[in-house]
Amino acid sequence: MGLQSLSLLLVLLSLLFGALYWIAQQRHRRRIGSERGRLWEECVSLLDEARVRQDGIDFPRLEGYYHGHHVTLEAIADHIAFRKLPQLWLRATLRVDIPYRGVLDLLVRPENIEFYSPIWSLPETIDLPPGWPAHALARTDGAGDMPPLGVVGRHLGIFDDPRTKELLVTPRGVRVVYQLAQGQRAHYAVLRSVNFELSRADPDEVDRILDAALAISNDLRAAGSGDTPNSPISRDTPAMPWPVLKALGTPC
Repeated sequence: MGLQSLSLLLVLLSLLFGALYWIAQQRHRRRIGSERGRLWEECVSLLDEARVRQDGIDFPRLEGYYHGHHVTLEAIADHIAFRKLPQLWLRATLRVDIPYRGVLDLLVRPENIEFYSPIWSLPETIDLPPGWPAHALARTDGAGDMPPLGVVGRHLGIFDDPRTKELLVTPRGVRVVYQLAQGQRAHYAVLRSVNFELSRADPDEVDRILDAALAISNDLRAAGSGDTPNSPISRDTPAMPWPVLKALGTPC
């Protein structure tokens, strides 16, 4: 076989292997996208006018109305922390007008890597009253305008579940971040692949989270119609630069 023929054969083999690899990758992406696309199948019935949206192989988001309020459910894969298993977070956002101009963000077990949270961009740190979750960080953009701690404190039972990570209250609604699943240790330790032992979200868990967010919003709206004292102790802290996801700037 001549040198020219050998070169042509190598080119053809390279193209063949490239085509086979591309086909395998496309099949893999379709399989992953299909598996992830079933995440909210059992939760659709919780919402009115429910609709699921999925971009490529990303986890889908579920939107609809819960007791008349617009809701967004997002699943966020987090594998930033070194030497920790990946986490799949549920970010449940209930859009409702809250009669306080300030933001209150309560994050438990902060690690300074919570890219899904706006807490690192808030300028004031709040000294929390006794009885609030241990190892928690609370921040606001204005202590005098934020929701009253006395009212929010009535709903801290949501943190009795250690999978609850964050409670965010803004003038546009209430958000709860909750651990849906944890990565499989074998896959991540050996292959560094992110596989979660979860095919479908538990509708009972999601319903409980939405009920909690609705109860908080109802309580704050009732308190906002009166004259609720709000005098937390705050201390100014420099806002930490952090890439906030675009979605955080719009719904809540």
